[in-house]
Amino acid sequence: MKKILNYLPFIVVLLAQFLINNYTIILIFTILIGFMAGFKIERKRVFLKHFIIGLIVFTAVFLLYESRVVYVKSLFVNLGLSSVFIYVLFPLFSALNTAILFAFGFKFGVLVADRKLVKNNQALTS
Repeated sequence: MKKILNYLPFIVVLLAQFLINNYTIILIFTILIGFMAGFKIERKRVFLKHFIIGLIVFTAVFLLYESRVVYVKSLFVNLGLSSVFIYVLFPLFSALNTAILFAFGFKFGVLVADRKLVKNNQALTS
């Protein structure tokens, strides 16, 4: 049960990417979930965990819906790159984007939680 609770914020953030259409709301939601996770989940390798989970999910979804972004292949060709890069860059940057936003919120949440802990310890010793 504890493992499920540790991975729940990652899953909620990834679901929001597909259920919410407004990027500003996704951005705020991802940072807020990361902030709340800073109080509750393990503090080991948060960025790496979120990046790997995101990369797997975004790659699978991208391969399913590849036909919707087929027009971007011509962009890569015009830049002198191979059109195969689309299969690497889209999922990679999507996973990197959500991992950075989540890690930012998480770090901020950890800082706030640590500051509360220090204040509570000072109040107890006084």
